[in-house]
Amino acid sequence: MRDELQIRRRELENELASLSTKEFMLKGGLRKLEEKIIAQLEKTIYAKRLTLSGLESQKNDLEKKLRELQGNQVDMQKPEEPCAKVETAKAVQQRPVEESVTVNVIEGHPE
Repeated sequence: MRDELQIRRRELENELASLSTKEFMLKGGLRKLEEKIIAQLEKTIYAKRLTLSGLESQKNDLEKKLRELQGNQVDMQKPEEPCAKVETAKAVQQRPVEESVTVNVIEGHPE
């Protein structure tokens, strides 16, 4: 009976050792998987940051170009001198009025 108990105790100790080894291996595997996931997330975040940086750069370039174009339009649309406006208005008023002629076109139907 004592031998049976010793045998049973050794079996249980061996099973416990086996389970402990398996637990250790699984924890190590889990750690490796977590490290791989973290590395992949870091790569994805890095790529996303590069993309965002490029988009922000493009946005800033386009905003700068727009400001430049708007600045050029303001320069081109400076108001004329008051004297020039009066002269232009007088020139338009002094033009002779032209007669208008109305022409009606009627299309023929080929049959």
